[in-house]
Amino acid sequence: MHQNPCPLDAQERREVAEISGAGDVTQVLERQWRIPTPLRRMLQGLSGLCTYVKSPFVTKPPAQPRRKIDVRTLNQCPEGYPRLAAFLDADENFMLYRRFGFLQARVLLYKQDELRELERELDRIDCIDQHSNDKSVLKSREKDDKVTNTRKNMIGKIETKLKEYSEMLLISRDLVALNRPPHRDYTSVKSYFDEEAPLCDVESYIYSREDIVALKPGRESAWLDSFIEGLLQRFACRLIRCIFRTSDLQKKTNPEETNIILYSRDRIGIVVSLIILVTILALLITPVYLLWHFTSGPETASTTAVMITIFGCFTLLFSLTLSKFTSAKRQEILAAAAAYCAVLVVFVGNVKQNRTS
Repeated sequence: MHQNPCPLDAQERREVAEISGAGDVTQVLERQWRIPTPLRRMLQGLSGLCTYVKSPFVTKPPAQPRRKIDVRTLNQCPEGYPRLAAFLDADENFMLYRRFGFLQARVLLYKQDELRELERELDRIDCIDQHSNDKSVLKSREKDDKVTNTRKNMIGKIETKLKEYSEMLLISRDLVALNRPPHRDYTSVKSYFDEEAPLCDVESYIYSREDIVALKPGRESAWLDSFIEGLLQRFACRLIRCIFRTSDLQKKTNPEETNIILYSRDRIGIVVSLIILVTILALLITPVYLLWHFTSGPETASTTAVMITIFGCFTLLFSLTLSKFTSAKRQEILAAAAAYCAVLVVFVGNVKQNRTS
């Protein structure tokens, strides 16, 4: 015979109601069982954890639409300096400006002669003190400052002029170190000036070609970049534009509106890197295969002459590749060519030794 469960008092009913979020389960528990205190606390903790886990999904605000990327296009800018600035900013290789080499030389010459004059004046003051009765002022700076401030003031002027001259000298050194723009980049900017005339004739600086410098350092294989870009311009089609133009570049210079077609330098650089890689592999594999083919047969005077010709031709091609694709110095090219030729000779020697053994 079953006993009825002990009834819950009012306090326990309230605790059970707080613990459980489901009213039906609470009513069943109240009717059937008397919940111990540890179990009530455990249920209360689980209920709080469930509430914490569910609350972020319940109260999460709706997702906001993503903001579009702002791109400054040429047509958005007024004609003149604003549109010219947007055009130069469209391609970092178009950042071409004057370095004013003539003015730098004039300023440096002027400040240099100012220092010469101050130097001569300081020598005159020293000579006067040397022939005076009190020659100790030349041996003590402190005493000289107490007697007269002439030399002190002169040193102050020299310091000021020397600082200005040194700063200008270092700035000129940095400007002289800037490279001249590649022919294709200069021609592109000049063509824009010829067709659009963004500035008046007096302020069209691009025609001072000998004074133009590029802010971006030139690539080691800039001529190959220009060659590939020229091919892309010549055989321009929708497929080529989709491959070599980014969406931002398409927005900046829309060919349908501006008649300007610019290609991504990064994507052109990938093609250039692939060409250089294939060239290097060809220079390494082709002579090895040819030498292996000629050493497989009987050695005669003709085969020896052919192998020497292979050595010379491929070493010459390797040297030309280094000089065109890299910025290696002459001694570095000579060392690399000697090492390349030595590798081929060692390969031939090892092949012959293996065949005789």
